[in-house]
Order: sequence, then C-alpha cells, then structure tokens
Amino acid sequence: MNVLMGVDALQPDRVERAMARWGAAYSAKVCSEAELSEWGSLPGGVAACLAVKECLIKAVGGRTYPFDWHGLSAGGPACPAARDLLEDAGRAFGAATGAGTTRLTGCAVPARGLRGAALWGHSGDHIVAMAVLVEEGTC
Repeated sequence: MNVLMGVDALQPDRVERAMARWGAAYSAKVCSEAELSEWGSLPGGVAACLAVKECLIKAVGGRTYPFDWHGLSAGGPACPAARDLLEDAGRAFGAATGAGTTRLTGCAVPARGLRGAALWGHSGDHIVAMAVLVEEGTC
C-alpha cells in the first residue's frame, strides 16, 4: 500500500483578512458548496478546510497547473485504512503541535484516485493539520 502524508500550519487571521477583502468569493474559490455546508462559511471553518487542503497539496508533492482548489476534497467520511494510520499518530500529533483537541475528517484527491483522512486542531494562533492519503481501492 502506498501512503502519502502532508502537514500544514495555517494562521486563521490570514483567511479572515482575505474574506474581509474579497467576501464570499474567497470562500467559494477555496471551498465547494458541500465543504462550506460541512465546515461553515465563517473564517474559522474556511481556514480549517484550507489547512486540510494544504496538507493534500503537500502529500501529492505540490500544486499542479492549472490549479483548482475544487480538485481537492476536505470533509466527508474518512477512509478507514487512512483513519487507522492516523489513529496511531493522533496522540503524538496533538502532543507535538500543542493541539489539545483534534478532529478527524475525510479527504480526497479524486483526479489521482486518492482518498484519506485528516486530523486538525487549534494550536495557539494556528490551525494545524495532518493528512494521510491512500489509493482509493485500499479504502
């Protein structure tokens, strides 16, 4: 089984400033309607969704061009195989990042046939996230 992993730390106030400047157009560019429904359209929810998507970019080795945020999926049910891998790392991730409470979500890069799971939480003035992707047939 091939396993891809990415991590990210994001300052939510960056997202808040972008949303203040560009309004709903910013969140619509970064998040799908389904993601906004799941994560919420307030800056904190958009920032958490974005942190998970940034993990996916790192897991696959960077952005492809042309790039579209909607080619990455943050939310929904977690892939069981990826979730199991994250369960082992979850406590260490929380301890290392200072994220007292972490949340689990599903994630995917559909064009590459990858599904996974992501952990995210708050650490000081950052949202920290870690994602694991596996081939869709592994889930």
